[in-house]
Amino acid sequence: MLNRQLAPESFMLKDLSLTKPAIKDLSNGVSVHIIQDDTNPVLKIDLLFEAGRVNDEKPGQSLICAKVMVEGTKSYPGSELQELLDHYGAHLDVTVDYDYTTVTLLCLKEHINPLLPVLKSAITEPLFEAQDFEKIKLQQLQKIRVNNQKNALIATKSLRKKLLNGTPYSQTLEEEHLTEISKKDIENYFDQFLTLKPAIIVAGDFDEDIFNYFEEHFGMLEFSKFADEYDNTLSPIIEEDLIKREGSVQASIRMGSVSIPRNHPDYFDLSITNEILGGYFGSRLMKNLREDKGFTYGIYSVLINYRHLDYHIIGADVKIDHVEDTVQEVYKEMEELKTNLVPEEEIKTIKNYMLGKIASSLDTVFHQSENYKVKLSEGADYLDYFEAYVNSIRNITAERILEISKKYFSEKYCVVKVA
Repeated sequence: MLNRQLAPESFMLKDLSLTKPAIKDLSNGVSVHIIQDDTNPVLKIDLLFEAGRVNDEKPGQSLICAKVMVEGTKSYPGSELQELLDHYGAHLDVTVDYDYTTVTLLCLKEHINPLLPVLKSAITEPLFEAQDFEKIKLQQLQKIRVNNQKNALIATKSLRKKLLNGTPYSQTLEEEHLTEISKKDIENYFDQFLTLKPAIIVAGDFDEDIFNYFEEHFGMLEFSKFADEYDNTLSPIIEEDLIKREGSVQASIRMGSVSIPRNHPDYFDLSITNEILGGYFGSRLMKNLREDKGFTYGIYSVLINYRHLDYHIIGADVKIDHVEDTVQEVYKEMEELKTNLVPEEEIKTIKNYMLGKIASSLDTVFHQSENYKVKLSEGADYLDYFEAYVNSIRNITAERILEISKKYFSEKYCVVKVA
């Protein structure tokens, strides 16, 4: 009989089973990156465009453009587009982040031929109807108004403005920005940036017939080339800022510093060290501020990487009486990592946790395609990246964690407190 008083035996993950993507080019030079898996007859198609919020002339341009693109096209106007997608049980979406725009189609393999024209229509002939434009703008305005009442989002936006000062990454969308955007602005954004040559990433049950469908629908399209004109200078404002809000019963804290990109030689080891500090539920910050002191329900520490800059952020919502104490305890935990070696048992725990976390983030073909998309956008080799990451986790030592902590946790942090 199973003894439930004994925990299951743990073991170190040995190898990752990653599908090596195949790459085939269409007649027009567009690359199709294929992650094959015939387990289920489903396909996920991502068209990745090298443009995002950093390319906005007016904040909000790219976001509104993305939302309106799938409201209707010349070939599938109005509700006809959504009715067709519903008929085939498919999903079409456009997402935009600071560096990239992704147009995604998710569907059954058997429906790919009638749905590829829909995907093509979305990226070549969106209608941008006035009523759709106004509807999306109103939705986003309402969202901003709700978010601007939340201490956590106020703190995050304030930190971005200070820490990422001098770059478009510091921009946060506000009501006045949306009121200034016209339908012509989003049409101009589309004409300038959504006509760039995309990369196509396909995950799922892909075969030669489907590639021929891609050639038929996308192989003859003409795309422009991307001219990267990013010339902004990061000028972080490192200071402590207290934003008082009447009636607050809980405070939000954000602490940030400029960090390093994923291709930096120290990145993997810094990522591991950051997990120990505040990257998972058993981290030092969680044990100190949640379990021991009861200041917060949760605190996180994360490395954020963009195309042109990178930063480290620590965030928590805390009891309003313990704002200053929380900031001091964060610095105290950083100092501890810079001063004393991490015990071997703690290192073993973080190794097992991080290897399991990587494995779970790659456990389906769609998860693998998401990770592949990120690596492709960064110009990194997908397989080599994860092999090197796993190797770093397996081999990191207490001495190396101490070295990394001294190197990267010694900076003065920008601190924003909203209470």
